[in-house]
Amino acid sequence: MNIKITALSIAVLLTLFVVSCKKNNDPEPNLPPAAFTVIPKLAASGTDVVLTWTKTKDPNGDPVTYAVVYKDTLAKNLTDTTYTIKNAGYGASVVGSVVASDNQKASTVSSFSITTGANPYVAIPDVNFEKALITLKIDDVQDGNLLPSSAQKVTSLNVAGASIKNLQGIEAFVNLKTLICYSNNISTLDVSKNTALTSLDCSLNNLTNLDVSKNTALTSLNCNYNSINALDVGTNISLNALACYHNNISSLDISKQPALLNLNCSVNKLAVLDVTKNTALTRLDASYNQLTALDINKNTDLTYLDCSNNSIATLDLSKSTLLKTLYCGNNKLISLDTKNIALSYLYCQSNSLTSLDVSKSTYLLDLYCYGNSLTTLDISKNTALQALYCYNNKLTTLDVSKNVGLGKLYCYNNSLSTLDVNKNTALYWFNCSTNSLTALDISTNLALEYLDCSSNNKIQTICVASLAKVSTNWTKDVTATYKVCK
Repeated sequence: MNIKITALSIAVLLTLFVVSCKKNNDPEPNLPPAAFTVIPKLAASGTDVVLTWTKTKDPNGDPVTYAVVYKDTLAKNLTDTTYTIKNAGYGASVVGSVVASDNQKASTVSSFSITTGANPYVAIPDVNFEKALITLKIDDVQDGNLLPSSAQKVTSLNVAGASIKNLQGIEAFVNLKTLICYSNNISTLDVSKNTALTSLDCSLNNLTNLDVSKNTALTSLNCNYNSINALDVGTNISLNALACYHNNISSLDISKQPALLNLNCSVNKLAVLDVTKNTALTRLDASYNQLTALDINKNTDLTYLDCSNNSIATLDLSKSTLLKTLYCGNNKLISLDTKNIALSYLYCQSNSLTSLDVSKSTYLLDLYCYGNSLTTLDISKNTALQALYCYNNKLTTLDVSKNVGLGKLYCYNNSLSTLDVNKNTALYWFNCSTNSLTALDISTNLALEYLDCSSNNKIQTICVASLAKVSTNWTKDVTATYKVCK
């Protein structure tokens, strides 16, 4: 019995000894490096980030190396505790980590984040814009950047015809009063920061939109020859000159511009134009639109009006006593009151006029009334007349004896049977073709350069001062003969 107990005790002791030996021979677990701290700081450049971190220890005494991760692993197997991330950019959010690893690949991660400095420069991405600035000595280096202080010194900028596509950077020119950027390839233009602007010329570009709502100091706006669909000038109450011709504008509200002196909105798609609030207007060009009416009774200061190439049926000029130039051709006018003493230039061609009274317009220099249905035309009071275009009418008589200064006379395609131009010694362009003339005397018209008297089949003799004066620029019927008659 005692022998059995002793044997059992020995067996237990041996088992415990073996188990104890196994425990003592197991390897210790590999622990990762201790926690550490990363401190990011901006370098003087504002775009470089300098990382420094506390040196960590490995609990197992293994050597430790570091890796820097930002977007991608930038560096690994570092033993130093500093690293610089180069050129992170301006205003960038730099978020990354430093990974400490031992040679058993156990690792500890410490994160960092920092925002880089604001850009001290103004970006000028368009090469040609910057070249123009360098030419103007506003910039000095072609690097896509401009110092804000350089932009802030500029009050007037002319970069016309510089092949610019992008005017980004113009927002830094906060003191700009005049901006001239016509004849470029600009498709968008942001002048919302240029609140000091008084004059803007962005004509001849590729603009489809133009926002000038923040430019409340504007007095002059030129945005001609673009593809602008709408133009809101509601906040530009100081405008005295607006030129928006050759666009696609279908409506234009200028009721808040009482100081407007000059308006050119021609070659658009305007069906209505209200200028009754623009009582200071002196020049108005609304030609080549879709107008059916135009009220200018409140615009008594008008000296120039062009409403040609519309569909206007009536035009009241009774209040336009200062009018000197009137273009109203290519409309649907059947009558026209032209008793304006000041009128010097009248272009009322291609309407449906059956009569025309210009007897009060004694200062008239040019009269273009061709393409109507006139049967008579009295120009005896228009002694200053220099050019008369009355062709394509139904005239049977025409007296130009009082118009001794007449230089250009185009009266072709009428029904004239006689025409005396002996008093018109200044005449140099003369076309009386396609009439019913039986004779023609141009012997006193020594200045004559161009003559067409063809399609007057009854003319047999054309009297001239000298056959040597006959020019190759003269045209007649083959049945007619030049002859010295006196």
